[in-house]
Amino acid sequence: MTTTTIVPASVKHKERVPELEMLRGIAILGVLMVHATSSAVVTVQNSWVRDAYTMLNAFSLFCVPAFIFLSGFVLFYNYFDRPLTVSGLRTFYGKRLKGLILPYVLVSLGYELVKHMLNHRAWDPAAMLRLFGEHLLAGNAYPHLYYILITIQLYLLFPLLLLLFRKVRGSVEWAIPLGFVIQWAFYLLNRNVWHMGDKGSWSLTYFSAFLLGAYLGMRFETFRRWMLATQVESASRRPVRSAGAVRELPATRTIRTVRTVQARRSILAVVLLSAWLAVTVGFIWMHVANRSGAAVPDGYWFEIGYNLFTLFTTLLLLKACVWIRRRKAARLLSSMLADLGALSFGIYLIHPIFLLLYHRHPPASAQPVVYHLWTAGGYLFALAASLLVLIAAHRYIRGAWILFGPTPSRFQAQPANEPQAAIELVLAKAGK
Repeated sequence: MTTTTIVPASVKHKERVPELEMLRGIAILGVLMVHATSSAVVTVQNSWVRDAYTMLNAFSLFCVPAFIFLSGFVLFYNYFDRPLTVSGLRTFYGKRLKGLILPYVLVSLGYELVKHMLNHRAWDPAAMLRLFGEHLLAGNAYPHLYYILITIQLYLLFPLLLLLFRKVRGSVEWAIPLGFVIQWAFYLLNRNVWHMGDKGSWSLTYFSAFLLGAYLGMRFETFRRWMLATQVESASRRPVRSAGAVRELPATRTIRTVRTVQARRSILAVVLLSAWLAVTVGFIWMHVANRSGAAVPDGYWFEIGYNLFTLFTTLLLLKACVWIRRRKAARLLSSMLADLGALSFGIYLIHPIFLLLYHRHPPASAQPVVYHLWTAGGYLFALAASLLVLIAAHRYIRGAWILFGPTPSRFQAQPANEPQAAIELVLAKAGK
């Protein structure tokens, strides 16, 4: 016996936005770049080479806010129009328990045991369990796991924010300013009152990115017109109702409307690109100057630079994904980025173990070229090893999701009782 859940027509067919998966793929490449170059930023002597490593490392810091932006977008895009019920919340948190918290606990345990063995600590089960519990709650069983803790916090806040934006008239339009206000209130209170050393482990540190994504998810038509640019020509040629009659816009007026909109978009694009360049240059310069021991502005400016740089870069990269996907010559790149995005959660969880293993075998030669090749090799090794493990696990191991998160549909194992049907489907597609 099967049951059917009836959902409102408005939420049955949500339009896919493949560019989001592509942006996720770019963001995970940024994560790997930050971790692969972090050692070189400290190790390489003061020179233009170290400045280059610092630039790469600083530029890649957009990655975590980009992931948080995507979380906000996807959550509110998928759930803003759905009824908020107890059973719906139970389903929502049940999925997150299986797809996020369970892998987080198991991976954290794995990293805890690895650190325990590498540091040659005594095997005291009670002390180990207590330490693991502390690390699990703080998100620091391994340095990168703080992001999972942030995501859990955002999921806990999500129903409250959803109620706010649904019930309070006009609140959706204030989502972006609200994100900045909450983030900066938290920053200033922590800087002047609380003095918490691990503010980066709190979701409020990234709230502007989260609510920017939430706004675009709730106002998807605005997002389409602004980012995907699919509505300009069709909107300008749309029939107009006047006194009960339907008439077409005159051709000259249509052309004028299209040109006006395109001109405004071009001006806005130039302004935003100029702002992004200015913010990026300033942000990276502060990092290079700070690493070189030069005088740098107060910490407020680092926070302002980080906030603006990450938001501008996230939006610019999302627009780049739109551009890439529309180019037939870039289909392979588009597909590769989407595949990386689909596997990004698993890559995020396990790539540090491969970097750890790799860095335990530094090059024997002290030649700079050898060191630089070795550093680049660490990046490629962590990426390739993570992909191989994840693809093999998802395709050949039942229950791999317990450790690596939900299995992406295109990497699911072929059911053993359906090989002939799959072959026939492939042959049918090939014959078209």
